[in-house]
Amino acid sequence: MYKKIALLAMVGALSLSSCQKDLIELTPDFTLDAENNPSNMVQIEHVLNGAYAGLRAADYYGSGSGTGSVSGLMPDVMSDNLFETNQSLANSRPMSQLVFQINEDQITRFYNAGYKVVSSANIVLQNIDKFATAANAKQVNRIKGQALALRALAHFDMFKYFAEDYDRNSTTTLALNYSKEFKVDVNAKPSRLNNKQFYDELLADLNAAQGFLGDVDNASYYITGLVKPRLSLAAIHLLKARVYLYAKMYPEAIASATAGIAIAPTLANTQTAFTGMYNQTAAGEIIWNVQFDANQGGPTNLVYFATQTQSYFRPALEIATVSGTTGLIRSSDIRYAAYFANVRQLASNPQALALIKYRGKSALSNANANFIAMKTAELYLIRAEAYAKGSPAQETLALADLNAVRNARIAGYVPEVLAGTALTDAIANERRREFVGEGHRFFDLKRTTRTLQRGSTCGVPSLSPITTCSLAPSAREWSFPITQTLTNANNNLQQNPSWR
Repeated sequence: MYKKIALLAMVGALSLSSCQKDLIELTPDFTLDAENNPSNMVQIEHVLNGAYAGLRAADYYGSGSGTGSVSGLMPDVMSDNLFETNQSLANSRPMSQLVFQINEDQITRFYNAGYKVVSSANIVLQNIDKFATAANAKQVNRIKGQALALRALAHFDMFKYFAEDYDRNSTTTLALNYSKEFKVDVNAKPSRLNNKQFYDELLADLNAAQGFLGDVDNASYYITGLVKPRLSLAAIHLLKARVYLYAKMYPEAIASATAGIAIAPTLANTQTAFTGMYNQTAAGEIIWNVQFDANQGGPTNLVYFATQTQSYFRPALEIATVSGTTGLIRSSDIRYAAYFANVRQLASNPQALALIKYRGKSALSNANANFIAMKTAELYLIRAEAYAKGSPAQETLALADLNAVRNARIAGYVPEVLAGTALTDAIANERRREFVGEGHRFFDLKRTTRTLQRGSTCGVPSLSPITTCSLAPSAREWSFPITQTLTNANNNLQQNPSWR
């Protein structure tokens, strides 16, 4: 809950202050009471911009020095894609070591960052119809569609961490509150919905967003040069396909992925196009990116502190090696040069790969890069998995999608013929290759109930301080607890059973 919106004229940013008494008094250029404003469409657009700005928070998709990026790089840190090095500042060690507790402040900050985006979206949705006319109907559609999509995205990003499982029809698994109203009330203490209720609300928002974004005033609004900082219709199809995959609704995942592929960019199949997505020199196959402009930071500092060329976390040797001849990603794959570089670690270990995909734009190495949150390859890999798991009769279609991604990425690739477990394992490995540092791996293991087994560096003191080398599917650390800070503020927030 937040009491008022401060719109800062110089930067166009939106900030929200707590309903509790402010500890620091700041005077913005002008303020608007959120219960009675915004008062025109220009201000509605400012609030929408504020919702997008909220995604850059240091504990959402952004990152501070050695911490943050909870929806960006953290899922790789907490899984088997990256290993913590002896250069680490240990700021996120409770997360990387999987020993976080119910008083973990980073979890509270992520929860608050997600609901801040939701609050901004709700302000838009509660006020925009006041200014709707026949003349601006398509502008209203564009803004409404994005606000609904942002509300759904933020809720889903939090749900992936806090829900103990992703069962679409469970009436006992605790999801989260699905906030659809901005209301100033210190006595409002919502409880958590169950999974079924949560999915119903989530999919309702996405379906409504799809309807609105199918008829907008300015299609070019979603593209600014080499970036795509706004959620478009293709992004909605992808987000729906992602949700359906988690829910194991395979026919629906196939349909949404197919609709997305029809309007998304083609798969990037050259080094220039692929690398350009990450250093903002080419649009490649970007569907949507979280935009970090100059002086707005970026996602990388949790893993690679670019200005000091220090790697707090490095790619697991099972992912890639300096030689480029072993691991899942090899030098013949365009992902290798785009994702990694040989950056000196210590005198005792002078050669080691760094994850440099977010080190900066163009040739800069200042950590100011965009986070590629959605790209065309994900649509193909969602559809491949849904085909493979939906019906044996669709395995040929699954294989075609898998081979399409590999053919675009790997020089001289010879299509494979796979079926059954070999096919589903290959798709899982391809997701691991494709999405290193893009926020998927921890959840891919969680939703498929696999054991997390970290690689050869785990438990080797000369290489890494991490000693938690495996995590069973039944472990409580697959979900975040509701922290003590949150339950102190709202005693209706039920704790996850495994954390009680």
